[in-house]
Amino acid sequence: MNKVLAKKDQPYLILWRDNLNGDVSIKLYDGNKLIQNISSRTASDGVYEWTPRISVKESYFIRISSWKDRNIFGQLQL
Repeated sequence: MNKVLAKKDQPYLILWRDNLNGDVSIKLYDGNKLIQNISSRTASDGVYEWTPRISVKESYFIRISSWKDRNIFGQLQL
């Protein structure tokens, strides 16, 4: 099965499920290195439209974390 990588300048939906009662932040990482702050604060409604302005590599992942407690998070490998 082939992976579909997000392409530069094409919109993608980031989907997630959580049980958080508040906003989340969405960030793009490569290992421990922050690549892009996708959204510093957005509603935890399970969907966010993202249009990458950079080329996305296979090693990147998206971290969605509670805005109130950064230690509560989930990750999505790209």
